Amino acid sequence: MSVLRFLLAFSEHLDNQLPEKKRHSSRVANISLCIADNLGLSEKEKYDLVLSALLHDAGDGNKIHNYKVAISEHALKGSLFISDIPFLEKVSTIIKYHHIPWDFGRGRIYKEEEIPIESHILTLSEFIDNYYDKSKYILIEKNRIINKVKKEGEKLFHPNVLNAFLELSFKESFWFTVNYENIQPKDFSCDISLNIDEFLQLSRAIARIVDYRSKIQVRHSRNVSNISAFLAGNLKYNDEKIKKIKISGYLHDIGKIALSSYILLKNQKLSKRDMDYIKVHPYKTYIVLKNSIPFEDITMWSSYHHEKLNGKGYPFRLKNDEIPEEARIVTIADIYSALREDRPYRKGIEEKRVINYMKNLAKENYIDKDIYEVLYENREEILQVINL
Repeated sequence: MSVLRFLLAFSEHLDNQLPEKKRHSSRVANISLCIADNLGLSEKEKYDLVLSALLHDAGDGNKIHNYKVAISEHALKGSLFISDIPFLEKVSTIIKYHHIPWDFGRGRIYKEEEIPIESHILTLSEFIDNYYDKSKYILIEKNRIINKVKKEGEKLFHPNVLNAFLELSFKESFWFTVNYENIQPKDFSCDISLNIDEFLQLSRAIARIVDYRSKIQVRHSRNVSNISAFLAGNLKYNDEKIKKIKISGYLHDIGKIALSSYILLKNQKLSKRDMDYIKVHPYKTYIVLKNSIPFEDITMWSSYHHEKLNGKGYPFRLKNDEIPEEARIVTIADIYSALREDRPYRKGIEEKRVINYMKNLAKENYIDKDIYEVLYENREEILQVINL
């Protein structure tokens, strides 16, 4: 499984949360790659830089950032989300430092750690895209951007990175590349290919990002993943299938990253109109995964978590045997955890009420009766695998 392909799809939807941010990470990656090429960075360095660009706003993504602070909150959080993934260690470091200004050379080092050149490239690349008026033709905007970058100069930007940009900026092809190019996995022979255990690591980090960006989520994806894996284990699934179900739990709400922050950050109960809008999220989960991972089973199990056996679910209106048992597991884990967790507009519902509610859902053929029985019989143990 290609890391770059997956993160390209993920970042595209991450940027869609705000209209003005559409393709932001993609353009930042393009700018960064052009500057890195000019500076003669190695293919691996450029690859890590591109991954960093795709994830640089994972800790926030909704604000124009302050370049006069040291490590910004969103940069630190974005770094921490992936800090325990061995194959993204360098990416985590690049993101952590990408808002430290050059400050006439004082930004070379932070607390005795030398800041990588890739972080300085990312600083300038994001600055350029943030000051680009997307409603205007790129060549009309270029002189205004160049003048703004020159004005900030060594206050913000590493001189080598600044000079590389200025050298590139007179070429129309540079601006066209920034605005219209799409990076592809085939562009990098060093693209990382993940096995199922490594994908599980990555999916856990993605779940952190998804949950962090919503007041509704908090720890929801992790809870769904843990409950799903627990149920699968009690149903005697083999180890590899349990890992895939765990990944499905982590990724089931990945489609929510494309929803408006108005919905994700809302403090009140969602209105009927809000609920109609949010129904798109399992379909967006389907789109992200279908286009980025080679596991059709994980795609289905993740995307079908709002389908119901009686055909009254959404968005595919599947019923009965059209819904795999693994997807039914994720559905039950999702319902249980969503009701038990606190929400901005209510406290978590007590376990007894949740169990009785789900019992009625099983009777009415909304959810799988056999899987519900596993949940019911092991309800005390389930409390040990979730964090409410």
